[in-house]
Amino acid sequence: MELMNALPAAIREELRGLDMSRACDIRLLADRPCAVTTMEGEIRTRACVSGQEIYDAAQALSRRTLRMSPASTGAGFLTLRGGHRMGLCGRVTCERDGLVLREIGSLCLRIAHEVKGCGADTVRMLCGGGALIAGPPGSGKTTLLRDIVRILSDEGTAVGLCDERGEIAACVEGVPQLDVGARTHVLDGCGKASGLRWLLRAMCPGLLAMDELYGGDECLAVREAAACGVPVLTTLHAATGREVCLRTGIEDLLAEGIFEQVIFVRERRVTCVLPAAEVLKQGCCGQ
Repeated sequence: MELMNALPAAIREELRGLDMSRACDIRLLADRPCAVTTMEGEIRTRACVSGQEIYDAAQALSRRTLRMSPASTGAGFLTLRGGHRMGLCGRVTCERDGLVLREIGSLCLRIAHEVKGCGADTVRMLCGGGALIAGPPGSGKTTLLRDIVRILSDEGTAVGLCDERGEIAACVEGVPQLDVGARTHVLDGCGKASGLRWLLRAMCPGLLAMDELYGGDECLAVREAAACGVPVLTTLHAATGREVCLRTGIEDLLAEGIFEQVIFVRERRVTCVLPAAEVLKQGCCGQ
């Protein structure tokens, strides 16, 4: 309800009966109708919004913490209380310290969902080694990751969770607001490569977890964890085996057995769980 109250009054009125538990994202574009993606499809409002209304909504959603500076908008999004993500677009200028958003023309609010039990079947298919959760944006990767972490943690595994953007555990003053399990140590707001090394050194984890693996130092940190006998569970933006293998450094991690399985997700459902060898084969065949 807090998210809904931040929207422009005309949009809020039209969406009064919307079940927010079924909403995936809300998009506001200047001088255009609002679009809401739900688990059943898309809803478009009759009312349009102005650029000023979008700015006011962004300020309300961020609890008046939004500033037009590289530190605030340089990444293109802000993580909100509850793990929701607010993406922003508009007129950008390039400053010495980075990109600065000067005028907001559109807003995309991705709504975080805690779906307990959604990972129960997938957990039973895991072999105990490192695993990737792969899928396109908005497919439910983070939701699945959170629930797998919760289940394994409650079953006795000490989990080190690096939550760089606050979207998995949604910590407030260091305390998770979403259930990530009884034995999960959360490092909130820390870069993933540094965070994995911190958790590995400090918390004696049986599993490390993080969201959205990129290349470079993050892949090196994953390799270091595997060398210490600690598997890593993470997500990746990729819809097919070929796309997985095209990501920098990922093919090597699969070939070395550091990631033993890839869990493919689409439209908030697990479509298949494949061994690394099969994913590598798909990558070679262009599938």
